[in-house]
Amino acid sequence: GTYTATVTTGISDLAGNPLATDVSWSFTIRDGRWGTATLIELDDADSAVSPCVALDGLGNAIAVWSQSDGTRWNLWTSRYEPSAGWGVAELLETSAGDAEIPQVAMDGAGNAIAIWQQEDGTRLSIWTSRYEVGVGWGAPELIESDDTWSASNPQVAVDRAGNAVAVWSQEDSARWNVWSNRYEPSVGWGVAEIIETNDTGSAMDPQVAVSTGGSAIAVWSQPTGPQSLIWSNRYEAGLGWGVAELIELEVRQSQKPQVAMDTAGNAIAVWQKPHLSSYDFNVWSNRYEVGVGWGIAELIELDDTGAAKDPQVAVDGAGNAIAVWSQWVDGSRSIWSNRYEVGVGWGIAERTGSSYFVLEVQAQVAVDTVGNAAAVWLQYESGRYQVWGSRYLVGTGWSASRKIERGEGGNSWNPHVAVNQAGSVIAIWEQSDGTRTNIWSNRFE
Repeated sequence: GTYTATVTTGISDLAGNPLATDVSWSFTIRDGRWGTATLIELDDADSAVSPCVALDGLGNAIAVWSQSDGTRWNLWTSRYEPSAGWGVAELLETSAGDAEIPQVAMDGAGNAIAIWQQEDGTRLSIWTSRYEVGVGWGAPELIESDDTWSASNPQVAVDRAGNAVAVWSQEDSARWNVWSNRYEPSVGWGVAEIIETNDTGSAMDPQVAVSTGGSAIAVWSQPTGPQSLIWSNRYEAGLGWGVAELIELEVRQSQKPQVAMDTAGNAIAVWQKPHLSSYDFNVWSNRYEVGVGWGIAELIELDDTGAAKDPQVAVDGAGNAIAVWSQWVDGSRSIWSNRYEVGVGWGIAERTGSSYFVLEVQAQVAVDTVGNAAAVWLQYESGRYQVWGSRYLVGTGWSASRKIERGEGGNSWNPHVAVNQAGSVIAIWEQSDGTRTNIWSNRFE
């Protein structure tokens, strides 16, 4: 940011009359910069995919990903320390079936929980492992016990005290339902429970967020009649899950919900929904206020010339939010964003990515406690997909986007980003070397 400093010099003549008093000047403090992309796994036997990363308040990070050994997909992890860099990648589980779609979240002390789906030859189950600072990773643990049907697409969120809430989709004889389990450091994982009872159709794409007080909100997409709508349920510490409820009323094929919470337990959800007159999508949002409930769903981008898809959202400590998505406008698919300010509402959507003809997809966003944000995405340039990023500063806006990966190699895919309270940023992605995909990272300081 740009600042003005004023100094009183106290210089006087021999009679004591001031000759110079206040001297002022302006100066600029740089927000920081991206470093050099780093390869964080060195096993070139086969491909590594689906990376995810989390960051604690001291700048330590944990990454997880799925990596093939030529026979099956294993779960791998590495830890970053600011003073040492990335450590040696290690195998996190040794089961016989494929381990896929890993997620990871960290608490305020740097402990972490990883979650993934794993195939046992008959079905998919949900497994987790916990990292404890100074101890390392614990043994993988099954957190759902229904061995009749598959469970998939797990998500996990952790509060500052280390309590965690996991959600996933679980199949029965007729449909997919949303299930959950909760972890407490002094107790461990509880008993898995279903958190929605609407049997008109399958509940898909569950997401979850937690507050510092231990409350949680889950959202998902589920049919109500012929079309899917966005549903939600809230967990309150000491009381458990409430009753699932609709958070939008306009019946269309709503998809891909995301949710984020502030420290007090207020939440913002975003999702994509088709136009009334076409199959192109808009981005919608709704806000949950503690003591009030969900508001009225609203459109947060107004350009109907092209589809707006794959929204993501992040919330700061005070409840302000930033949403990002990919949108086709003026002959290019680029990254757009909008900001929600508490007491004001959503602003005007703006282009966050490049302004010339490009193809930009798979945007991700993370926000620190005071509202500064980092976004990363894929940009198609020079015949391949590359990882680009931009930084948002409160009061200043988005910086110019820049490439944050190495300049050679094949396509990059699946970028992910994490931000801590101090504003440090770590991005992670998979990138092809022409033979296999590897896991790469870059850090903004």
